[in-house]
Amino acid sequence: MTRTVVSPKELADDTVGGLVAARARTLQDKPALVSGDTELTYGHLDETVSQVARGLLAIGSAPGDSVGILLPNRVEYLLAWFGAARAGLVEVPVNTAYKGMFLDHALRSTAVRVLVTEAGLLELVADLPEPPETLTTVVLLDEVRPSRTLPGVRVLTWRELLADGECAAELPEVGPADPVAIMLTSGTTGHSKGVVYPNRMQVVAARECTAQMGTTPDERLYTCLPLFHGAAQVNLALHGLYAGATVVLGRRFSASRFWDELRANRVTQFNALGSMLPALLAQPASNSDRDHHAQRAFAAPAPETVLQPFEKRFGVHIVEGYGLTETKNILYNPLSGRRIGSIGLPTASSIVEVHDTSGQPAAPGQAGEIVYRPREPHIMFSGYHHDAEATLATIRDLWWHTGDLGYTDEDGYFYFIDRKKDALRRRGENISSHEVESVLLAYPGVVAAAVVGTPSELGEDEVLALLQLESGQQLDFAELFSYCDRSMPHFMVPRYYRVLDQLPATPTGKVRKTELRSQGRTGAWDAQLAGLTPTRHA
Repeated sequence: MTRTVVSPKELADDTVGGLVAARARTLQDKPALVSGDTELTYGHLDETVSQVARGLLAIGSAPGDSVGILLPNRVEYLLAWFGAARAGLVEVPVNTAYKGMFLDHALRSTAVRVLVTEAGLLELVADLPEPPETLTTVVLLDEVRPSRTLPGVRVLTWRELLADGECAAELPEVGPADPVAIMLTSGTTGHSKGVVYPNRMQVVAARECTAQMGTTPDERLYTCLPLFHGAAQVNLALHGLYAGATVVLGRRFSASRFWDELRANRVTQFNALGSMLPALLAQPASNSDRDHHAQRAFAAPAPETVLQPFEKRFGVHIVEGYGLTETKNILYNPLSGRRIGSIGLPTASSIVEVHDTSGQPAAPGQAGEIVYRPREPHIMFSGYHHDAEATLATIRDLWWHTGDLGYTDEDGYFYFIDRKKDALRRRGENISSHEVESVLLAYPGVVAAAVVGTPSELGEDEVLALLQLESGQQLDFAELFSYCDRSMPHFMVPRYYRVLDQLPATPTGKVRKTELRSQGRTGAWDAQLAGLTPTRHA
């Protein structure tokens, strides 16, 4: 791969590793990251990032190689990400719920060479029939060596990686167009695709979050969303560091402990999934509901029936917006002059329109597809990893097509209607119905399967599975649920199951999912009512 040589100023302004270095030069002793009892200053962060970068190169990684990170929220996640970026390596965030074919595809399709993980999560890799052929090294945060080994893969501890990084090796030049991450999509039309991010895309996303949220250096930003998602990684963590603020990492969301954690860490700003807001509102009212420092939060979607009661009760201003894995956030509802129900106005670097079926700009109020162009170079994805055909399929008439429907009002504010893509969203996770259906079809006796979303008590979707069985076949729903739980990530496991004599289909044989959605879940078997819940692995 050809490397781009840039000046130190360009490195600081346009690369992830350079951004961390730039902040350390002016904020040496200021707290940068806080997680539990661990606190790193900007100076310590920068020093350790270089140590990790040199360590990754010392164990044989070369610029352009993929480094998988399979970790829950902890400081080492960010150190591995920033260290890889500074070494010119490409981070692959791996969902900790992945197992089996999902985990295998995530590692194999992105050609992960080094995997940073914990002993418990390494067990999921060891369960694979065989490790991906590109995987040569596992860096384990635990000091104790695992009892199970991966054939042909060496295991180092985090301490050993840092020791290797104490060498004085020179780090490579990294440019704004060079890849910094491969983020996996939800795979709405098949297997997940790897979205290649240039360095500058992540930096500009952080810059625009800072501007849109009005973030100042004296703030403390909190996230309990998983760092393997861009919402926590870029829109909160890198955003906080761009602003020169302090980033506070929570392990995971707990409605009962949420505000106590914010109070203890003097948090002024946080981000949340739309489904978290109803969960917090459902907690018993308390005299301490406004006894905190939080002033603003980015949370989408936040319908008016949730947004206004939340703001009134907790005194926190909710900001909504819109973005995709391939584009970063391109719309924000502004702090001043917002319109509730809107997904906002384009950011400074974004050209966004709504087009009708003929590809012409739609009139205000007219529904159409949301399309996008960048105003600056290297601020959207470089393409799908090793999939030029899929990349080109998203671009028509020099516009990137989101696959989402929306409209604008007379003043240019955008409004979201629905997805054109056949995807669901559950607890902040985008789910491919295709992948869930492929698991269901492998179950004995199932001859046809369709998966659709059905409204959840917390907003977003619950997963409803519609099944057609072999003639005379009987189905044990509890056994099917257990099979799904073993075979897919917890957030994909359907909650509702219903058997139909035949799935409704078009003349060309495609399942009419609109009809299935309209039928709802009446008569469906409910796993939750049966006392069954999916197994979490982290």
